[in-house]
Amino acid sequence: MFVVVASLVLALAQSATPWPVESVTLDPGPGTTLAMGRGAYEGRLEIGGYRAGLAAVETATIEDYLLGITEVPSSWPSQTLAAQAVAARTYLAWTLHRGRSINGQRYDYDICASQYCQVYRGPGDAADRWARAVGTTAGQILLHDGRPAQALYSSSAGARTRSVQDVFGGSGVPYLQAVDSPELDVTPYRQWELTVSPRMFRRVFARGGYEFEGEVSDVVLRNPGEGNGLVTIDVVTAHGVTTIPVTDFRAVFNRHGPALYPNHMPVRRANGDRWPQTVLSYTFDIDYEAPSFTSRLPLPESDAGNPGRLTVTGQGWGHGVGMSQWGAMAMGSAGAGYEAILNQYYGLDPVEGGDTLPESVRIGLAVERREIAVVADGPFELVTDEFAPVSVEAGEWVFRRFGRKVIVLTPEGHTYDSQLLRVLARRPLE
Repeated sequence: MFVVVASLVLALAQSATPWPVESVTLDPGPGTTLAMGRGAYEGRLEIGGYRAGLAAVETATIEDYLLGITEVPSSWPSQTLAAQAVAARTYLAWTLHRGRSINGQRYDYDICASQYCQVYRGPGDAADRWARAVGTTAGQILLHDGRPAQALYSSSAGARTRSVQDVFGGSGVPYLQAVDSPELDVTPYRQWELTVSPRMFRRVFARGGYEFEGEVSDVVLRNPGEGNGLVTIDVVTAHGVTTIPVTDFRAVFNRHGPALYPNHMPVRRANGDRWPQTVLSYTFDIDYEAPSFTSRLPLPESDAGNPGRLTVTGQGWGHGVGMSQWGAMAMGSAGAGYEAILNQYYGLDPVEGGDTLPESVRIGLAVERREIAVVADGPFELVTDEFAPVSVEAGEWVFRRFGRKVIVLTPEGHTYDSQLLRVLARRPLE
């Protein structure tokens, strides 16, 4: 009996759950990079526990943040990279001036690291040409009425960018109005097309919360004209008209289309690859052909009548407001300077930003995660308010949600016995 109890106590001790903490900060030593997902980060990385899961937030200098932006290929023309650097710095300044988003307030960060803000993957792999673009434009931003401009940009606009009020509503601002974009000879998003059946259309939009009562007789794009306000789509049935904002139309297709019809959406391109999204932009035309069946018998479609179709034909990728990155690439390739590129798309000239930006920024790298893995290539300090700091070594460190707290799992094969870390080899916890 004594042997059995002793063995049980030993087993429990070897697999004990680590002490949960409110948050953990990883403070990298000189030369240490913290890799998480596709990013490589050099600033202080804080992982906190919240009701919806874990959040990872990095505190980085403004310079390191800009070096970590990965919005365009570093092989593009140097003047295009310089224009992108000014736009990215301006967008950061505008974001900080506006104040934190709802998620930013909830998880204590200033700007996110995804395409919903600016794509940021840390300065660890910053290319030399991009670093030069950031350095040569140091401190430069775009101002409107003495404040940082909302320097929106997207991948490709097609022949012409969009006025902000036509896509997102509101009254608009003068520096986000439609202009020509000289990119059709270079952009891979010159034209795209989506064709679906009426049944597929109804099913996708039902998943997105739009139920159309009765047979759909028409789908009409309502465009009040460039600069005149929000573009909408009217879905017409015998029971009335359902009006869908253009932003919802694109979002519903992109979110629910691939989930319901993975073999059909996104559409395959001529080279066999798929487009990055189902509806790539807000610049498109719609053609709808209502079904017209001559027989309800289970006949081949050629004999049963026209099953109908919805065809969406568009240009560009992204919201199309502000600077087109492919347009900037075309202008840079043609010899335009970065000031000319920025003036083409915003009608503004870069100026010295002075003290517009602070010394550092908090970047939301990930939120609402069950588990976050961080690979350190060198030593770092593990810090928490509840215990004394602990110096630890390189390896894969795993942070796992524990209610609203965090538990720390050490690299496999390593066991720490200290005030903070107790019996933390990952293997017994898996």
